[in-house]
Amino acid sequence: MTGARFVILLATFTCMAAAPAWSDELIETPVSLPVSIGGTTVRLEALVVKKSDAQGRLPIALITNGGAATATAGAGATTATYAHNARDMARRGWLAVVVIRRGFGNSEGPRPAPVACQATSFEAWASAAADDLQATLSAVSQRPDADASRMIVIGSETAGVAAVALSARNPRGLQGVVSISGGLQSESNCPMTDVLVDGYRTFGSTSRVPNLWIYSRSDKVFDPDLVNRLHTAFLDAGGDVKFVTFFHDGDVGTPVFSHATRAWYSQMDGFLRARNLPTWSIPDVKSVIDRLKIGDRIERENLQGSLLIYLSAPGEKAIAFSPTLQAAWIRPQNKVVAEPHLPVTYQTNSKSLDDARTGALAACQKAAQDCIIVMENFLWIGGER
Repeated sequence: MTGARFVILLATFTCMAAAPAWSDELIETPVSLPVSIGGTTVRLEALVVKKSDAQGRLPIALITNGGAATATAGAGATTATYAHNARDMARRGWLAVVVIRRGFGNSEGPRPAPVACQATSFEAWASAAADDLQATLSAVSQRPDADASRMIVIGSETAGVAAVALSARNPRGLQGVVSISGGLQSESNCPMTDVLVDGYRTFGSTSRVPNLWIYSRSDKVFDPDLVNRLHTAFLDAGGDVKFVTFFHDGDVGTPVFSHATRAWYSQMDGFLRARNLPTWSIPDVKSVIDRLKIGDRIERENLQGSLLIYLSAPGEKAIAFSPTLQAAWIRPQNKVVAEPHLPVTYQTNSKSLDDARTGALAACQKAAQDCIIVMENFLWIGGER
């Protein structure tokens, strides 16, 4: 065994494909949400997700569609694309809402005007997108299960721009904005860089909402030079932003937001904890360790690091545990096996909870036959040991 003897096995991530079957601790409700924009009522395609045992008013996490800037190229946007993100937010304690902006998918309203490389064109697009988000938050706030004093907005690509634009309005109750690979391109392929930078400088001059921006250094669409200029312009103008970049394979940064990576979730969780907003906590990690009856200080520390990875990873996910392997593992003098196997394995980012269970058990059963599932997503189901 190596020095870090207890490292939870991370099964190979499985990309989302067909509509997943999720665990029954969630309630999902598709809605046609009536919102008022400029004195006109339109209905927007939306999906509301929350825990089935949730009580009282829940903070609102709004997720909106990214991709193409206009519906001409992006009319196929649907809430199903972002349902997995909503489930992950609901499990963290939020009233998660996916909304498709006007003119996209099944949402009513005019299509956004094509974006040209003039400041007025960008301003009009950003204003309309922010109108959609603000109107959605206003409508959702009227629900009896919604807490309008604690709201966040999450978006990637064009949706990230929309979220930052909304933060410039400082709507009451908006506690944070998360923008992943946020940016916008002109449909006429004219140079957009200076327009974007000037626009973000304007956003920063009024925004007082904490922002979290996450980018990939391998992104050739919103490359590091442009991203650094956006960051500097927003920050120098007075905006509040935590700026994170990391490496990612590929020519675009959009996979950072995909369901196949936990990187942005981990950053977001820290952002939420710093603002006392709902997500999993370090005491949650220690509770799992206690339930597994791990007493040795070093082994507890090793396990804590691995559980941080599991909890920040996307669902559906599950942990399997073997009492036999644990007995051999915590007692080096036990010669049941020449070198003790790890007693815990997990699988994350699966198509369904059944797949997560199967994957975690299969990895565990390579070394023992008494493997059981002890955790599903954030729920401990292993009983008291």
